[in-house]
Amino acid sequence: MFIEDSSSIQYRQLTTAAGTIFSVPEFILRVDEAHFCGWQLRYGEWTDFADRPGPDGASLALQMAVEEMLERVEYRGK
Repeated sequence: MFIEDSSSIQYRQLTTAAGTIFSVPEFILRVDEAHFCGWQLRYGEWTDFADRPGPDGASLALQMAVEEMLERVEYRGK
């Protein structure tokens, strides 16, 4: 099975509503709305990753989204 190199994924710099700057992969979007704050993985099935409690909550949620994205890219290819 051929597995695409995850280094082919494009990253962009994103600033959250709270002013925190993240490097975010192309398949992940930030959602800051009244009913949900977190990251949305849009590769295959769309999946939400809500910010976790605490000061590093957005970072932890993004880490979970990136891990899931990499698993999907490895499984499906890019």
